[in-house]
Amino acid sequence: MNFKDKRDNRSNRDSNENKGLSTFFASCPREMEGLLEEEILDHGITNIEIKKGGILFKTDDFSGIKFLLNSRIASRVYKSFAFLKIKNERDLYESAKTQPWEKILDLKQTFKITTLFDMTAKSFFKNSIAVSQILKDALVDHFRDIYNERPSVDTENPDMGLLLRLESPENKNGWNASIFIDMCGDALSNRGYRKSGHQAPLRENLAAAIVLSTDWNPEEDLFIDTMCGTGTLLIEAILIKGNIPPAYLRVKRYIERNEKSFAFLKQKWFLEKTYVTKDTKKYLQDIYNHCLEAFNKLEEFQFFGNDIDKKNLDLCEEHLFNAWIPDGIVTLSHNDATRFYPEEIEAPGVVICNPPYGERMNSKESLEDLYHNYGENLKKNYKGFRGYIFTSDQELRKKIALQTSKRIPFYNGNIECRLLRYELR
Repeated sequence: MNFKDKRDNRSNRDSNENKGLSTFFASCPREMEGLLEEEILDHGITNIEIKKGGILFKTDDFSGIKFLLNSRIASRVYKSFAFLKIKNERDLYESAKTQPWEKILDLKQTFKITTLFDMTAKSFFKNSIAVSQILKDALVDHFRDIYNERPSVDTENPDMGLLLRLESPENKNGWNASIFIDMCGDALSNRGYRKSGHQAPLRENLAAAIVLSTDWNPEEDLFIDTMCGTGTLLIEAILIKGNIPPAYLRVKRYIERNEKSFAFLKQKWFLEKTYVTKDTKKYLQDIYNHCLEAFNKLEEFQFFGNDIDKKNLDLCEEHLFNAWIPDGIVTLSHNDATRFYPEEIEAPGVVICNPPYGERMNSKESLEDLYHNYGENLKKNYKGFRGYIFTSDQELRKKIALQTSKRIPFYNGNIECRLLRYELR
């Protein structure tokens, strides 16, 4: 579900024909490529190539920016700068040095380079930091040759982030080196509503992917998170319900404070394309206006959150406030999830939870009891609902005495997980 403006779709086709196509790469966590593909197709973009950890696609610049602003799944969106065929590190240096870096970077701007390998390239090149250094040398030597000066590296807060992807081609002859411009700055998964420094079990885009992978109907169903923690699943579900772009808080900072809250807003290629700049600024204002209206339309008694930890609930309330969500939209409770049931509710709906990991419990037995008793509560009190549990422990999920109707794979960082579905009859 994406926010869309009211312009005729023909304008997108005309833009593609008249202004040419650019290549973009949207990255995402493992096992989320399918959801990311659906998002891209939903934007009318069909020129795509699925990669491990993301999607390569072609569209016009304005459509690429619109996708960035609306994506719930992408971690970052990059714009292609150069594609090189190389044989080794020296070849990378020589080929990269000839690229027109001055078209995307000024001498006074800072930059940072990140390098990623596919599995074959990893065994050949081995050290991504060393390869990043080679590309950095090519870039700065290019500027020295022309201006006798060079831009500086800033690994913390660069004006421009660059991504180098090294992959083995199908014919296994040499290497494909793709250089991309990071259009985001901060990762898109950093929505901006979490308390600074807080480390939650789920990234925001993973939480959105979990919600989108359920059969929850935002127009009809209740949404109950029985172990809501600090509220990430709840907030992402509310944004889906309101058709609110997940980047809206950064849009808000741009509109209200003129903050360059996305990296592309201060990048040379964007500022020089005046028609893209004009359309984008109007679109950002449209998103801002839409969000003001959408939050006011949210209704009470559709979203319920519960947690046994009062500190989590306090943080959840803070995050709901930070996310602009009006008071009363989420009904919060402080209870044990194995006994929790909001009596005022009726099916249909989804009841979901992300149970604690082992280090958050005193013993394996405590976790086994938690999973077993939670399953019993679902059977007893949530008839007519669909139950979902997101967990990484195969043995613990066997303690739930319910028939699993679906298992959806995910990765939470490097941890392999499953979203389990239960039909509660």
